[in-house]
Amino acid sequence: MSLSFQRLGEGNLKEIQTLEALCFPGEEWTMKMIQTHLEFHVAFGIGDSETQCYALVCETPWEIEIFRIATIPNFRKLGLAKQLLEKLFKEFPKKDFFLEVKESNEPAIKLYLSAGFVELERRKKYYPDGSTAVLMKRNPIE
Repeated sequence: MSLSFQRLGEGNLKEIQTLEALCFPGEEWTMKMIQTHLEFHVAFGIGDSETQCYALVCETPWEIEIFRIATIPNFRKLGLAKQLLEKLFKEFPKKDFFLEVKESNEPAIKLYLSAGFVELERRKKYYPDGSTAVLMKRNPIE
């Protein structure tokens, strides 16, 4: 499968909103949230003819925070999220990466650990549903 990696922008608003609805039903970001994110931050996608996996990230001079990373359901368990992470690491080779993930999302935690992230801390009752957040970090590879 030949995959393309691309930066997504405001021209991809509707596409990102559709991806959000598919990946996070009931918890998807609104169009306004996505638009605001793209005004100040960046998004990336990977896929063949269409985006199948995407990430919404915040870049600062020192670090990258991954706000969202998800693969649409029909393409899960094919390694797309890991490939997208690897592309992000190459895009920002000298930066620390941070993310938070629900403690109950064991497949995502396993993915992040396999990609070089380590757990920093847990934040109890962090999410609106009362679940715990796991804060993770990946240092640049020297």
